[in-house]
Amino acid sequence: MSLFSKKAAVLFPVVTCALLMLPLLFGFIDTLLPAFGYFPIASKHQFSLSVWQPLFSYPSLWQSVLLTLFTGWAAALLSLISALWLIMHCYQSRWWQFLEKTLAPFLAIPHAAMAIALLFLLAPSGWLMRLVSPWLTDFNYPPLWQTTQDAWGLSLILALWVKELPFMLLVLMSACSQLPVKRSLALGQSFAYSSQQVWQDILFPQLIKRIRLPFFTVLAFSLTVVDVAQIIGPSKPVTLALLVWQWFSDSNIDLRLVGAAGSLLLLTVVVLSVLLSLGLEKLYLTRQLNKAMQGVRKSASSAKLARGLLVTLVLSLVLSFLVILIWSITWRWRFPDVLPAQWSLHYWQQAGSYLLSPLFNSLGIAFSSAAISLILVVGCLEYQLKQANTSRWWSIMMYLPLLLPQVVFLFGVQVQLFKYRLDGNLITVIWAHIIFVLPYVYLSLVGSYRAFDKRYMQAAVSLSHSYWSSFIAVKLPMLTRPLGLAFAIGFAVSIAQYLPTLFVGAGRVSTLTTEAVALASGGDRRVTAVMVIWQTLLPLLVYSTAIAWPKWRYRHFRGMHS
Repeated sequence: MSLFSKKAAVLFPVVTCALLMLPLLFGFIDTLLPAFGYFPIASKHQFSLSVWQPLFSYPSLWQSVLLTLFTGWAAALLSLISALWLIMHCYQSRWWQFLEKTLAPFLAIPHAAMAIALLFLLAPSGWLMRLVSPWLTDFNYPPLWQTTQDAWGLSLILALWVKELPFMLLVLMSACSQLPVKRSLALGQSFAYSSQQVWQDILFPQLIKRIRLPFFTVLAFSLTVVDVAQIIGPSKPVTLALLVWQWFSDSNIDLRLVGAAGSLLLLTVVVLSVLLSLGLEKLYLTRQLNKAMQGVRKSASSAKLARGLLVTLVLSLVLSFLVILIWSITWRWRFPDVLPAQWSLHYWQQAGSYLLSPLFNSLGIAFSSAAISLILVVGCLEYQLKQANTSRWWSIMMYLPLLLPQVVFLFGVQVQLFKYRLDGNLITVIWAHIIFVLPYVYLSLVGSYRAFDKRYMQAAVSLSHSYWSSFIAVKLPMLTRPLGLAFAIGFAVSIAQYLPTLFVGAGRVSTLTTEAVALASGGDRRVTAVMVIWQTLLPLLVYSTAIAWPKWRYRHFRGMHS
């Protein structure tokens, strides 16, 4: 007996495909046509290549392309290499347990909040410079240094690395659970290989194959991110994604057409980067195979450096958000004072005047998009259990919105919504968030859902004679923890969305993220700090609830504790 009738069951994958693929398809088409001069909404009915001439002749275009490639690849490779390194040195140690407990809070922090926190810490007038001034540096005024927004994009690389490293660690830890790691290590050590050599020659090649799509996601995000680049990235020149966004935001229609052409150039950069990474992966696997076949033994390296890196990253994050908290209760704080001269709760007391609307919008959009996504994902996974050979197709479909640059299709979506007067309202913003929330909910839930032991449901159905009642009474309670974590991940992803809110909301729907990014560009640091705290606090509260609720709800059920 099926949970749904056959016709009803098909609705879930159909609706999910429509929600994900239609905006990608029509949005891309409505970005592609303006790139070749066809933009009827602005009375341009002739196809032309004239749009590409101002694009290629733009003074800083190729500098932006090179900067994008450098920062995107550096951040992605740093995240991957450091995650592999930490996994190798921390596996099955007390540091492994530390990683398991601390990854979720770090994943919940929005990218924009992380960038603002690092900005407050690393800026020339930031807390690190205050801690060493004037006793060490002799600075009584902030130095004219570019410790953030530097021309090389080093601060942008740092922000992306710190934010993407927890995601790569989580993906690798999940991949490790699918491999016989302990047996491989034991077998390798029995042949006089060090554990590090077993990791590098045997396990790393297998792990890299399994995390190919997540790495592509990190690479694509690093190449196309806008909000983080706007906060802490270089300003002259800017990255290509930020340059395209500036063209799209311009009131001059001709520049918007240039932005459409620029978004296609950005898509080309992403596609070529993905192809290059596939080529590099093949070279790496071939090299590692030849290296392993030589049978050379190497001595083990020290794990202290890896663990020191982990501690340094955690401390930098703690310090970053500590300085955010200090700024939120500051009244007067002059350089080079380590702490404020005067403290005040004024900006918390006045928060209602600038915080309530973004806060309620963020809550409504995040809860709605995460809840709708979770329902659709559960329905799709139930449908997939009855089908065969659909997992690969579904994985590709779910990763597609994460691999495509947002500016490539969101402009087209905005054009269509404007045409039918649907832009600038809460419902369409929720729909835009679902495009990005639903893939993360699916990817976070699919493993646990497919691993559920079918025998529980078979026994329950044999007793109740109803799949529906068995599903409600048995399956959902047993999956409470993964369902709650999937919802929390979807909530956090929605809170972090910047471009979908701006494009689809048409500037009339403000959220904590859009306000925080706007304030970070030149607003009062104290107001920005209050906004960032709320932006970070909401996902952390939902994550904490998702972890604590099952433990409390089923505290008297011994079998539910695993």
